[in-house]
Amino acid sequence: MNKQRFLPIVYIALTWNLILDGAAALNVSSFLHIVANGQYTSLPSFLRFAYAIQTLLVIFQFYFITELYRRNGSWSKVSYLLARIFFVLAVLSTIVNSISKSPGERWNAIAAAIIAYGFYFLGDINSRPTH
Repeated sequence: MNKQRFLPIVYIALTWNLILDGAAALNVSSFLHIVANGQYTSLPSFLRFAYAIQTLLVIFQFYFITELYRRNGSWSKVSYLLARIFFVLAVLSTIVNSISKSPGERWNAIAAAIIAYGFYFLGDINSRPTH
């Protein structure tokens, strides 16, 4: 697949994550059935805080995936490691969302899988940088 055509797909998946995480952090009731296993009518403060941190992380992922695309893959050992970490986290998120009891949350596995492939493909994590 062409990297130029795939980047907007990753942006859409990250936008979905940003909306979900932001809505959970703000305790927006219409989104609660598709976050936190769909088990809350109002999220506890500690979960709202965790979702707020996740929102900031997704914003950073937007920047980082853009840099991976712009620089044609990982450009340093740190960027390579970070791309691999984000890839593994997205794979784990895909698994967790896939086995969720909440039917609404299971749909989130699609976005997580796209993000995982985005970090794999755009990060070019098969080839390790030497510097």
